[in-house]
Amino acid sequence: MAQQALKSSAPMGKRRPFMAFVLDDETRATLGRVAEDQGWSDGEILEGGVREAIDALAGVSTPQVLVIDLSDSNDSLGDIGSLAEVCDAGTRVIALGNINDVNLFRNLVALGVQDYLVKPVTVEALNALVVKAAEEPAAAEPEEAKAGRLIAVIGARGGVGASTIAVNTGWLMAHEQKLRVAIVDLDLYFGTVALSLDLEAGRGFREALENPNRIDGLFIERAMVRESDNLFILGAEEALENTFSFDPAAVELLLDKLRCDFDCVIVDFPRAVVTANAYILSAASAVAVVSDASLAGMRDTLRLVAFTKRVAPAAAVKVVVNRFGAAKKGELSKEDFERGAGLKIDHLIPQEAGVAAISAGAGKPLVEVAKRSRLVTALRKLSSELAAVEDEPTKAPFWQRFLKRGA
Repeated sequence: MAQQALKSSAPMGKRRPFMAFVLDDETRATLGRVAEDQGWSDGEILEGGVREAIDALAGVSTPQVLVIDLSDSNDSLGDIGSLAEVCDAGTRVIALGNINDVNLFRNLVALGVQDYLVKPVTVEALNALVVKAAEEPAAAEPEEAKAGRLIAVIGARGGVGASTIAVNTGWLMAHEQKLRVAIVDLDLYFGTVALSLDLEAGRGFREALENPNRIDGLFIERAMVRESDNLFILGAEEALENTFSFDPAAVELLLDKLRCDFDCVIVDFPRAVVTANAYILSAASAVAVVSDASLAGMRDTLRLVAFTKRVAPAAAVKVVVNRFGAAKKGELSKEDFERGAGLKIDHLIPQEAGVAAISAGAGKPLVEVAKRSRLVTALRKLSSELAAVEDEPTKAPFWQRFLKRGA
C-alpha cells in the first residue's frame, strides 16, 4: 500500500538518501544530529512544511527517506495525498506533527506514510525510524488487476432480439464459463434485461448517471440486482414522464468501475444512443451487431459495423443474424444478406418459437429452458467468442482492487 500511495512518474536524476522539511529550530537540530550519525549532509534539511515540500519536489527525483513536518497543516491527510502525487515509488515518508491522535496515525499509515512521530522528537526515536526506512527494501509494485472485457450488444433495428442475445450470452458466461458478469441495460425506459430474468430493476441507476460523483463500489453494489453468484444486472424502469439527461462521463466512469470487479461487462446498447456515446464502443473488446434477415436489417447492419470499426478498430466485431427462419416470406437468405451488406455473417441464431414461448412464460433465459436445442448451441458458441474464454482473466481479490481504486 505504501508504494501505491507514494508513486508518481519515474525518477529524474540520482536519488538522494535523505531530505527533510521542518518548521522549528529544535526539530532541525535533532535532524542535524541524525544526518551526522548517518553520514548525510545537513544541507538536505530545509525550512518549511508539507506544502513547501510539494512545491520543491514536483518534477524532481525524490529522496529515499523524506521527513515531513505537518505542524502547520490544516488537512494532514489531504496534504499527504498531494505529496504522494510528486513522490517517486520507493520514497519512504516519515511524518512529524503536534497532534497526538491514534486515528490520525492509522490514517497516515494507510496512505503510505512509514511512521508518524509527535513533536518534540528525540534523536534516538528518529534515528531508529530513519535507519529502518533506509534499509528496508522497497516493496514490489502490486500487479494491476486485469480489466474485465467490455462487450457491446447493439440491435441494428428495434425488435431484433439484441436484449435477448445480451441476456443469454451473459447467462452462459456466468453459469457455464464461471465468469463474473455484469449486464448493463442502457434503455432506462423500456429495457427488458431484468424482466427477461424475472427480476425487478434496481434503484439508483439514473442517479448514478446524473451524478458521477456518487459512483463508487458501494453505490454500484446497491443499484445492481443479483441473479446469481456470478451474474448481476444494472438497469432501470423510469416513468415515461421523467425526462433527464446524463453526463457522458458518468457512463465511462461506471463502466470503468465495473470492469475492475467483473470478468465481462455486457452493455445492451440501444442503437438510438450509439453515435452520442461512441466512446463506449472505443473501449469495447467485442461488439455484437444483431439483426434480423430483412432488407432494412442488412442496410443498418452495414452502417453500424462501419461506424463501429471506425471508432473501435481493435474490437472484435461479430455480425449476428437472430431468429433466422422466423419469416416464411420476405426473409433474405444468408448468401443474399452477406452479398448485399458486403459482410460475413458470423453467427446465425435459428428461430425456435416453442423455446421462446417457454422462456417468456417462465421468466427464464432461453439457454436455461432448452440447453440442448440448436438455438442454445448457437448462442453458446457466440458467448464463448464474445467472452474470449481462451484468454481467461486473472483477478486480484476484491479487497485489493477496492483499496487500489480508493488510494
